[in-house]
Amino acid sequence: MLLIFAAVRDASYLFSSPIAVGADGYYYVLQINELLKSHRLYYPSDTPLVFWILAALTLVTKNAVVAIKLVSIAFNLCLCWGFFVLVSAITRRRWLGVLGVGIVGLSGMHLYMIAEFIKNLAGLTFFVWGAWFALRAFESYTVKWVAASICLLACAALSHASIWIIAPIMSIVVLITAYLKSEKRVMLAAALVIFLGLTCAALLAYQEVFPLPAWLAGEVTRLGFPVSLRNPVGKAEALMLLCTVPLALFLILRNWNKARNQSLRVVVLAVSLWTLVITLNPFLNHDVTQLGIVGRLDHLMYLQVAILGPAVIYLALGTNKKIAIIYSVLTIFFLVASMTAPLPRGLRSSYLMERQQIIEALPLRRQQLSPDAFIIAQHGDEFLVTWLLGTPAQQTFPVSSGGKSRYWMIHQVKPNTLITDMVVVMEEENGSALVLLKHDDMAQWITMLNAQDRNKLWEANPHLKKYIDDQ
Repeated sequence: MLLIFAAVRDASYLFSSPIAVGADGYYYVLQINELLKSHRLYYPSDTPLVFWILAALTLVTKNAVVAIKLVSIAFNLCLCWGFFVLVSAITRRRWLGVLGVGIVGLSGMHLYMIAEFIKNLAGLTFFVWGAWFALRAFESYTVKWVAASICLLACAALSHASIWIIAPIMSIVVLITAYLKSEKRVMLAAALVIFLGLTCAALLAYQEVFPLPAWLAGEVTRLGFPVSLRNPVGKAEALMLLCTVPLALFLILRNWNKARNQSLRVVVLAVSLWTLVITLNPFLNHDVTQLGIVGRLDHLMYLQVAILGPAVIYLALGTNKKIAIIYSVLTIFFLVASMTAPLPRGLRSSYLMERQQIIEALPLRRQQLSPDAFIIAQHGDEFLVTWLLGTPAQQTFPVSSGGKSRYWMIHQVKPNTLITDMVVVMEEENGSALVLLKHDDMAQWITMLNAQDRNKLWEANPHLKKYIDDQ
């Protein structure tokens, strides 16, 4: 019943509009259509498995958007079932497995997965099932479980690049925790892993000896709190982890010699160490708006709660039932807070309505653009532009024009700042306009704006702000 409720709830969000949801919705549409048409991807990818699955279902449904939404729901249900099996196995309690399913299927953060990060969702689903089969192999030393685990982990690696980070780190942590017999050794190893994780991130953030590569510089930051504590995205999950991880570590170490279930020890310690070194590391950049490596990994918080929460209740029941009751009440409050968190932008009705208007209006302006147009648009819009017009588009300003006419797609242009050289696509909220403007005209137009208008323009057009900042 819980899985049915979760599926119906997700479907109500995804099918509330006939268009593709999420900023990357039309990225998937482009990939599917190109794969079916020419048997190659529009954007080359080292992790193409999900695109093949989507393309196969599109042949059945005859609609790429419907196929994307159905696959998203299906992977989320498989992930929920995987957590039921995994949590039930390590706690030996089916009702705790149901609790894990509830957290995975109802948490507000899972909406980001089904709407924005479908490949990530698929990779995690394969990874969780692979981890469960690995646990079975670890306990029974049976070849079939080893083979199944390897196959599923390979599918995970072919689904999303984040698995290339998650799998090695988790493997190292699992090996450390699986083969330590003494509680003192475990405490020492855990403290060493945490210390090294914090120290390495801090050294990278504060060192001024050599410049960091751009991709790495964006992942570390000076001492600060995780963004979830000041941002609606994942706030409930981060607060829950702050309460859960110390309690989980305390209970697992206190019951080290009493607990016979080694799988529980390994999973709880591995997830707890991951949380402390990655999710709650104050020297990593947890700004979910930039969606770097750390920002993407922070979207796994609800999965960490889904494992640690039931494990804490199980351990507390054998130690102090009062703690188990208090924590269970806290879990209920957490679920309510998570479910009432703001929807991802890509699922909001205002966003979907704007997308629908662009789909209707933009093709009508095609004749006003040069035949060789190249469009610079913000994240998500570039895929929509290419799908609608067949025109190449990207977020970043191209180093070379290649003889093409470069246009900027700019949101929230005030009526009093419109100029004749602009191609007005449509009217947006508050009387502002979505426009297309040639690059040379844009460079002159920007100098005409006052500071207040420019600041508001930067908020609505991060791709334009990045270009100006880089100049």
